[in-house]
Amino acid sequence: MQVVRGTNSERFKREFKKYEYYAPTYTYIGWNNDHPIFRDKKVRQAMTYMTDRKLIVQSVLFGLGEVVNSTIYFFRPEYDKDLKTYPFDPQKGLALLHEAGWQDTDGDGVLDKVIDGKKTPLRFEIKVNSGNAVRKSVALVLVEELRKRGIDARVRELDWTIFLNDVKNHQFDAVVLGWQMQTTEPDMYQIWHSTQAANKGSNAISYKNRRVDEILEAYRREFDPQKRIQLYKEFQEILNDEQPYTFLYVGKRVSAVQRRFEGVEVFPDGLRPIDWWVPV
Repeated sequence: MQVVRGTNSERFKREFKKYEYYAPTYTYIGWNNDHPIFRDKKVRQAMTYMTDRKLIVQSVLFGLGEVVNSTIYFFRPEYDKDLKTYPFDPQKGLALLHEAGWQDTDGDGVLDKVIDGKKTPLRFEIKVNSGNAVRKSVALVLVEELRKRGIDARVRELDWTIFLNDVKNHQFDAVVLGWQMQTTEPDMYQIWHSTQAANKGSNAISYKNRRVDEILEAYRREFDPQKRIQLYKEFQEILNDEQPYTFLYVGKRVSAVQRRFEGVEVFPDGLRPIDWWVPV
């Protein structure tokens, strides 16, 4: 990556100061929770166990990122630091699929299961928007691992307009996407409340959980900061168990500032050049 190679020269170090900071944005694989395959949380959990998230950070992001387990920005007090981390463990993932009834019953090399009275192969498509090499690489890393385990997954690139239309209309098996994290008090209603799965809302994966709905509604009525934190910790524990997303990473931004500038400071949302000044 150019940003890694280009910021290590002696000339660069003399003239510039490098700032690395976490962008309040996370990338994820969203599973269509209404899809016959992904209705079962054991399948979604298995997908996360089979996703080598640390490898993705190291090889795709060149180390400029951090594996994340939640929709809450990890510098916020609401972030639950005790969340279970799903390590890269393909055998554990395969065991979960077997528990969920997936076997290769016809010897074709692809796991299958009878769902709603119909024999269904464990075959699906991961959609990404064309031109985004990072998201495509993320999907390809997962696909390569899945094929070793009897799962026929494929990557499909689409023009952004078509891709976004498919996402809004729930016309996908899985997608690689990202969300902006709130650096102020978060409100997760728009993404996670079941009502937002309708009318092209932001809950594009059709995630529906009655207790999550109750928490998100209670959070909007609660003014006690500690009670709000506890509500969102319970919310995160539920998501962590159900894995409607496979949370991937928060990426790092790298900025270079000429050393003559003073007052340079990193804020939760990045650098603010308006606050810089040059000594006379």
